[in-house]
Amino acid sequence: MADEYVIREWWLVRHAPVDAGIIYGHLDLEANFSDTGRLDELAHLLPKESTVISSDLRRCRETARHILQRQKRPGFPLYESAALREQCFGQWEGKTYQEVEATDPRCYSAFFKNPAMCKPEGGESFLDIIPRVQGEIDRLQQSENGRHLLLITHAGVIRAIVGLSLGLSPEKMLSLAIDPLSVTHLTSFRRGAETSWRVNFVNDLSRGSIT
Repeated sequence: MADEYVIREWWLVRHAPVDAGIIYGHLDLEANFSDTGRLDELAHLLPKESTVISSDLRRCRETARHILQRQKRPGFPLYESAALREQCFGQWEGKTYQEVEATDPRCYSAFFKNPAMCKPEGGESFLDIIPRVQGEIDRLQQSENGRHLLLITHAGVIRAIVGLSLGLSPEKMLSLAIDPLSVTHLTSFRRGAETSWRVNFVNDLSRGSIT
């Protein structure tokens, strides 16, 4: 019936760490998968009946595949979405923060005074990624996927999803810690055009059960 609630569980996993030492944003870099214990734990704890959607960048796709292989779902469909990409840092990508400060001091200073609103040349501000993340949330809410959605994505995207669910300002969203291979779990309750949210936990790195 139209007035029934559609309940969805959102499992948000940040990709494995990237040992680059640079600002990488949209750069398609490999991740470090040496923490096999944490990957084994994620495979055990995350729901096997979930629909899996990954950012289309390699570090997220490969993180998803490592988890699916450990769940004995290696042939399970892995959907990719460019809307789940990290914030683009434009001309800063591939540089260290020290290099950016030396070559673009005015923008560098403005960025750290107002990181949600300021954007590097050719890139995005954090504020810019919020509409595309909201659009992806809306798309997934309207999809025919099951109750559990497993999103393998980036810190900025997870901050945006949590912040949107709580009605936070962009500045408050950026205050959330989202570590590599952490899990964030939300529940959405949709009825018609209205959606309410419950935040179950954010940035979980525990070695115990999260279910």
